[in-house]
Amino acid sequence: MTTTSVAVQHRDHTALTEEFAHALVAHLNRLRAESHPDDPPADPANIWGQMQHLPPILELDFWTVEEDGQIVAHARTQLFTVGDNQHLAELELMVSPAARGRGLGRTLLGHAAQAMQVRGRTLLMAQTNDRVPAGDVFARRAGFQPGLSNHVNRLLLSDVPEGLLDAWTTRPDDGYTLEVWTDGVPDADLDAYAELLNVMNSAPRDDLDVEDHRTTPEEVRSMETLARAGGRTSVVAVVRAPDGTLVGLTDVSWRPAQPRIVAQGNTGVRPEHRGHSLGRWLKAANVQATQRLNPHAREIRTQNADSNGPMLKINTELGFRPFMASTIWQGDTTEVLKQLQKELT
Repeated sequence: MTTTSVAVQHRDHTALTEEFAHALVAHLNRLRAESHPDDPPADPANIWGQMQHLPPILELDFWTVEEDGQIVAHARTQLFTVGDNQHLAELELMVSPAARGRGLGRTLLGHAAQAMQVRGRTLLMAQTNDRVPAGDVFARRAGFQPGLSNHVNRLLLSDVPEGLLDAWTTRPDDGYTLEVWTDGVPDADLDAYAELLNVMNSAPRDDLDVEDHRTTPEEVRSMETLARAGGRTSVVAVVRAPDGTLVGLTDVSWRPAQPRIVAQGNTGVRPEHRGHSLGRWLKAANVQATQRLNPHAREIRTQNADSNGPMLKINTELGFRPFMASTIWQGDTTEVLKQLQKELT
């Protein structure tokens, strides 16, 4: 199979427009109908809102193939210009089903990989799912290697075992206390919360060539701004130790305009405070907060590494079940470009 000559448009984070956001979302919604046919379509206003509030340390680039006024394929890279993992660039690459088999994916990957190589990024990281098998085939052919297997797991709120939430939120008098934040992280706790988020570095990474990430208070505020700009309501639950130290967290978010599906984000407890059922307490408390604040919620989705036994045990007991399998792939930028060149010769 040969790659035909196609026109590729490039836009970086300084050249994004509302018109582009609408075209991109229309493309993404066509792809979403393939991978998530029962989900509501994305709202262009949310994507455009996020594009206008990107963190200053984030570089975002898009390469697109456009035909008859529509995007039919795109590659997106994102990287942080400061902090850890300066060798890494995240990659998203999607081709509409009707446009597959023409070499558009290889063409776009070539543009993205060359640009990242120029910027000194030696590793590309991408994700595929079992709803679109063509993604795995493409990743392997392009020289990527599987780094982490995981699942999106789903909790139907109607399936939560009766009495479980009350049982998990009934605590002994051991000095631990729980708080639920609905208006962002309080200023007084911002530094401590940013430090607590570093507990997520203990989550399994399997074969991924990724360094620990140290979260800063500025990053916490940037992510809050980005979530609000994307139309999201966020709820954070935290646990304090008897001395007042923050030792555990979990968070959920949803879009009030599309309240049925709730996203579960981070959940973590400091290692020295594990064994006190704090994870169960946090998860149950946030489910209760979701039911109270979002009565239209019907399900919660979260992504877990298949090797994360302790978290999977809690989620399974709560009622989470596998929804979609996915793989995180990593590709050496130089090797990916060599593989693409082989495909063309």
